[in-house]
Amino acid sequence: MAPPILRTRRRKIFAAIAAVLVLAAGYCFGYEPRYRGALVTRPVRTLVFAHRGFGNFGPDNSLYAVEQALDVGMDGVDVDGQLTWDGEIVIFHDLSVDRLTAGTGRVRDKTKNEMVALDLGPKYNPAIQGANVHTFEDFVRAIKRRGRGTLMVELKVPGLGARGIEARAVQTIQRYNAHANVILSSFNPLVLYRIKRLDPKVRTALIFMDTNWNPQLLAEIKPEDRVDLPWMVRQEFIRRALRKVIKPDLLSINHEVDPAVTNRLIAKGWPVFIWTVNETPDIRLALDKRPYGVISDQPIRAKQLRDQ
Repeated sequence: MAPPILRTRRRKIFAAIAAVLVLAAGYCFGYEPRYRGALVTRPVRTLVFAHRGFGNFGPDNSLYAVEQALDVGMDGVDVDGQLTWDGEIVIFHDLSVDRLTAGTGRVRDKTKNEMVALDLGPKYNPAIQGANVHTFEDFVRAIKRRGRGTLMVELKVPGLGARGIEARAVQTIQRYNAHANVILSSFNPLVLYRIKRLDPKVRTALIFMDTNWNPQLLAEIKPEDRVDLPWMVRQEFIRRALRKVIKPDLLSINHEVDPAVTNRLIAKGWPVFIWTVNETPDIRLALDKRPYGVISDQPIRAKQLRDQ
């Protein structure tokens, strides 16, 4: 049996360790510091981004629709990027091509050439022909050519392991000196962490919501393409810790997230996008928060309301 003085010393050591752990946990999970990012320039007014590249007014995630969005004065577009079988990033929303094109099968099982041969036009409007799938590189070139507008690309990585999409995206941004033109976003915090390790100057946005699926999303996908959002990233106290580790430059917050969370993050100085606000009351409510930006399937209406 240890002497009393040794037992007392051990208790003090254990108490000190416990206190440090409690403080560390409190800092990680409970404390929200002010935003300190340096890569995001504050806009004069809230930005309006077209969801899915102007997907309600042209073929979903098509360069055809994006060009239209920029022509009518959208500040930017939100699209989705996926990796093909041969390691190219193509802009496409669904994990499978069946709903949006005449093709079948999953994006990850197709080559770049097979993907860019698919026409997004006819499923949207039979009169539209030639609105083919394009690569991320094609979209970056289009944005750079115009000299205005921001391209936000959600990198879809259904899993924890690195598959090369981050490196490919960063290489493209570097090749075209497009750091000021592109934001890479993801629900997956590991994707954003890997991007920052590759190039700290690439702007990243953490996307999050409090729920797993909603009826609109479920109606749009094949059951076998459903990828559940892990419980951890649906909890604000865990996201608070994740933000300290992955250090995103922006946040993209679903409009149904607890308003207290969104309001607090905006008050802390975070550049926040609120998505997807489509009905006039929801758009007004989002704009009243004075976020960095809103993402909408009805961006023309959102722009009109913002400019009133």
